[in-house]
Amino acid sequence: MRARPQGRMPGADGTTGERHGCSMTQIRLRGPADVVAVLPYQLGYHPRDSIVVVALHDRAVGLIERLDLPAPEHAEEAGRVLVGPLLRERPEAVLLVGYETAEGSSSPALDAVRGQLMEADLDVLDRLVVRDGRWYSIDCADTCCPPEGIPVQAADTPAVAEFVGLEVSPLTGRSAITDLVAADPTLAAAVGAALGERGAADPGLTATGPTDASLSDAARRLRALSGWAVVCDVTAGAAEVEDLAPAQLALLVHSLEDLALRDGLVAWLCPGSLPLACLPPDLFDALRCTLPTPTWHRTSPDGSGAIAGRRLVARLQSLVRSVPDEHATPALTVLANLAWWQGDGALARTCLDRALEALPGYRLALLLERMLDLGVRPGGHGEELGEGVRAG
Repeated sequence: MRARPQGRMPGADGTTGERHGCSMTQIRLRGPADVVAVLPYQLGYHPRDSIVVVALHDRAVGLIERLDLPAPEHAEEAGRVLVGPLLRERPEAVLLVGYETAEGSSSPALDAVRGQLMEADLDVLDRLVVRDGRWYSIDCADTCCPPEGIPVQAADTPAVAEFVGLEVSPLTGRSAITDLVAADPTLAAAVGAALGERGAADPGLTATGPTDASLSDAARRLRALSGWAVVCDVTAGAAEVEDLAPAQLALLVHSLEDLALRDGLVAWLCPGSLPLACLPPDLFDALRCTLPTPTWHRTSPDGSGAIAGRRLVARLQSLVRSVPDEHATPALTVLANLAWWQGDGALARTCLDRALEALPGYRLALLLERMLDLGVRPGGHGEELGEGVRAG
């Protein structure tokens, strides 16, 4: 089994990082105070000892990249990792933010990235440092940016209020994301035992009904998708995923060995990531008849689509926590696709870390990992995933 540095973007020795897309519509920033207040909500956690790059289009947030602070001798290499996707995106301006616990520790990375952005003719709007709950504008000599810094105040930032309204609360740190998708020993043991019983069952009938082997492909898919419909139910009062019986969860996990069903599930959960026309007609009909209509991709003034998306992610997190590592890779990859589609690079990367640790050759996970490394984002790039999603 290969060793895989958690969350690592290639190129910066010993560093970890990820890329994020904006998961809200038109997050607009009034100034540096808004940037440092909003970033933990956009990243999903409070960063430490990191460099964060924010691409801006008409002062609205686009691509966000985060990397652990590299050692000074690796600052140039880290800069190349961060600047590459910006050359493709060509934002109107870029903001650089260094999070540091030791004064000056972010300077080598901030200097390296600024230099490479200037060489690429990309405008660096500002460089900020966040330390001990205060932020500093290191390139501003005016009285508006006092040398003692300014306290980070999220409560006064309108964009933060939008995130709070969407039920977003930053985690304490990036490592906390791992706990969201790590196996729960008790739940995983029960599901693992149920998966073992499924593998040992003879074709025909069991005490609970017909086995998969005795069903047609269409009937087997409908049976599995009826269970996935429960997981994808984001309405108030929906049954909790943790309350499903181990045998029901084992059926869901086992169903993802059917690559066509897995791809169809990704296509349904992440509209635009895989053209539905690529699916077999009978599978498309089964998806349409069993799964809830995706409400989590709709933009609405009240933010209900974003809230539904967060609830769907939480339900899939509950599922993967119930699965032992040796069986979890397909379900983790489905969740990683959803997280990527929603713009959550940290969660997508963390899912892929666990998925590929257990099954290093799982091709769909490797494909998505490569897309994350290259900074490919959903939307205009949906067809790119569609062309290669049947990777096995």
